Amino acid sequence: MLTARLDLTAPARFGVEVQTSVGLAPYTTMKVGGAAEYFATAQTVEQLIRLVRWARTVELPYFVLGGGSNILISDAGVRGLVIYNRCRQVRIDDAPCCVFPQDDRPFVFAESGGSMAGLARRMVSAALTGLEWAVSLPGTVGGAVVNNAGAYGGAVQDNLYDAMILGADDDIEEVPAAQLAYGYRTSSLKATTAAGGRFSAVHAGFGPVVLSANFRLAPGDPETIKAQAEHNLQHRRRTQPVEPSLGSTFVNPPGDYAGRLIEAAGLKGATVGGVQVSRTHANFLINPGGVGSATAADVMGLIEHVQQVVAARCGVQLTPEVQCVGAWESDE
Repeated sequence: MLTARLDLTAPARFGVEVQTSVGLAPYTTMKVGGAAEYFATAQTVEQLIRLVRWARTVELPYFVLGGGSNILISDAGVRGLVIYNRCRQVRIDDAPCCVFPQDDRPFVFAESGGSMAGLARRMVSAALTGLEWAVSLPGTVGGAVVNNAGAYGGAVQDNLYDAMILGADDDIEEVPAAQLAYGYRTSSLKATTAAGGRFSAVHAGFGPVVLSANFRLAPGDPETIKAQAEHNLQHRRRTQPVEPSLGSTFVNPPGDYAGRLIEAAGLKGATVGGVQVSRTHANFLINPGGVGSATAADVMGLIEHVQQVVAARCGVQLTPEVQCVGAWESDE
């Protein structure tokens, strides 16, 4: 824990309250996890920038929390400051691009704390095509940019023009998508470390922060765009669980699907503590009881069990897509 000498009233000058020992489970889609040592909400990009710069000045490590999907917060919680990102402004700029005047695709500006699904649905209503794959995606724009989120054959990298980033050096820069080293569910922004050598883990630190993103989306036929978005939405409702979950738990191995392998291994319905392999879609671990009914340790235990059984029965080592956040017993 940090010492009591930390002045928590300083952020009040820019309209932010810093709280202590705030439980994080309600802020995640899995509804598990411990408390944040310090917790603050940023409602505007200016507040987000000033919070990060304040934390750096007082040497307080920070972790930016968006929609809380595809992350597993440890039962021990997060040491340092958790910044809950609620920056959600969106606008469509129809002005022609001065760099590529022949390109009539409008720019779509979205702040990093906004819902990615909400952004996609707004673009569908505006008859702009390119984000129909995201109409049911959990999480925020910032998380999608960092993780190169995708579904139904589409991904962030397909239509992202650039991202506004507050760098570790405190400079604010518009970084072109081509410089973000995008790959399958990863980017150069996705800082990871080992957690016991098994899982991708992140801790509060002093890394870069995504402030906003610019997409370029093409005008299209309104009815065609709406039909594709509705198809994707209905498919998700039919094939994915409604209970609290991490989102997809494992990365699909080359030429196969993690869900198929888990089901083939006979693991649908398998449980550890309050966590279960979904009977609707085997690549989802669910927490049917919600907050207070399961632990991060339960989730970790079931992930390891699934990996072991699938490796033994199918000969494939599954890699978790989920990032572990916070303090873990396996940390050195």
